[in-house]
Amino acid sequence: MIELLAAIGVIVILAALALAALSSAKAKARNVTCLSQLRQLGIATRLYAEESNGRLPVAESLPSNPDNPQKPRPRIRDVLGPYVGKVTTTNGLASVFKCPADKAWFFEVEGSSYRWNTDLNGERIDLGESVQVHGGGSLPAGGQWQTNYTKELAPESTVLLVDYDDFHPRPPKSGKNAVYMEGHAATLETLRPTGRSISKGSARHGSSTEEDQRLPEGRGHGHGGGV
Repeated sequence: MIELLAAIGVIVILAALALAALSSAKAKARNVTCLSQLRQLGIATRLYAEESNGRLPVAESLPSNPDNPQKPRPRIRDVLGPYVGKVTTTNGLASVFKCPADKAWFFEVEGSSYRWNTDLNGERIDLGESVQVHGGGSLPAGGQWQTNYTKELAPESTVLLVDYDDFHPRPPKSGKNAVYMEGHAATLETLRPTGRSISKGSARHGSSTEEDQRLPEGRGHGHGGGV
């Protein structure tokens, strides 16, 4: 009887380890697929720019809640759709815009699992993004300090599209993937907390004294997962 219980215990442990390994393998596969799709969207963006006098697309960041409801911009999926068809290696246009780890209905509501960086709307490709940096704090001897300047990000540090949410949890790194202006796709780069308020782009994106990411988070909405 003891031997039987011991054998059952070993089987349970082995089954748990196998399930954990399978879950990890599936998560890695979803991440690889997501990065591949983002790279394809990066190529599609460049093809669009080449046919638009070097200008990037103009699209909404959150189509379900446009900046100007009276004059909503198109979805990035609709803008890049014709160009994705020229580079996709998948079986359909829609699948390129849907991250396999998107379980929060972003794709179904927004038409894409990937948020477009609206700070780049109509800007020239390969020039990078201009980031407004506002800092301030207390001095040891009393008083306050402030600084304001514009930082020009290189194309390889300028996000084109990024996961709407942390689809790929991997703390302490960001759970979001992104494709950058010069074409590479990778985990979203983040800035370490500095105690300063850093505002990127327009005022509607807000600011934070905690960890700021390369792309503004935009506004809240009613999806199952928050951004």
